[in-house]
Amino acid sequence: MIRPLSFLFIIGYLITAKLFAVVNVNLPSGNTSAPTGLGGQPSDPGFANVGQVNGSTGVYLSGGWVLTADHVGAGSFVSNGQSYGYNGVDSYQINGTDLRLFKLSTLPLLPNLNLASSSPSVGSAVVMVGAGRTAQDSLTNWYVDADTSTWTWSESQFVGADYIISGFVTDSSKSVRWGTNTINGFTTYENSSAFYTDFSYNNPTSYEAQAVTHDSGGAIFTQNGTNWELAGTIVAVASPFNGQPGGSNNAIFGNYTIAIDLSAHAIDINEYLLTPIPESSISGILTALCAVCCVLGRRYEPSVNASVN
Repeated sequence: MIRPLSFLFIIGYLITAKLFAVVNVNLPSGNTSAPTGLGGQPSDPGFANVGQVNGSTGVYLSGGWVLTADHVGAGSFVSNGQSYGYNGVDSYQINGTDLRLFKLSTLPLLPNLNLASSSPSVGSAVVMVGAGRTAQDSLTNWYVDADTSTWTWSESQFVGADYIISGFVTDSSKSVRWGTNTINGFTTYENSSAFYTDFSYNNPTSYEAQAVTHDSGGAIFTQNGTNWELAGTIVAVASPFNGQPGGSNNAIFGNYTIAIDLSAHAIDINEYLLTPIPESSISGILTALCAVCCVLGRRYEPSVNASVN
């Protein structure tokens, strides 16, 4: 007899703590552009500031500084197809945790992000953004025999199966994506306070999301009034399931996304952000701004033919 997922007794397994696209239920392989605030979508919390670092994810804060997971490490930051090199000097682990802050040699033309100064409350709505693996468009169902020490999983029904467990299989392609969830609870993770979200089948948010491989270093945003703040850095996923197929590559209902609570480290991170910007970087920014202004000016000249990229 196949029993529904709701009967499953939850026990925890940390699938991986190293090297984690956010998979969302409504558009598993979509949400690759900023949310619009329309049609049930949240407003944009800072989507453009999330990019790829060393094959995983990083978040541009301000002044050339990028925040990621310590296990991802410092490297070039890729945003919207443009790569910005690490300056090779400024790279710091934050308070012995799985957080790393490093500085770029040139500054992207991106807005500054604000760090949350207090922990989000349980039940708070969040927007998750990561640059990990891409989910298949359709749901996968597994038949599971949980009566043995190592669970048996199969996509085909078999005698002895106790449960049907559902989720999304991913492939190796990667892109920055967003999704939604709520704070489910708090924990500790590698010397830091942390919070986690639950990939819920029964009570999903509008774009219910779960982190997968290479989302490490990704962003969890919360709203403070009408303003978005960066509240967490994605560092790991956990599963209640023994022998989950694909490990952290797949997003299965009941999985958890774990994020370091940045409010506990905001003062230390902001101290780095307040360091002076080198004159060479300022010169680079001014040059880029001048180039943009020239391009924008030419768009209004009758002799110029504009094209859509």
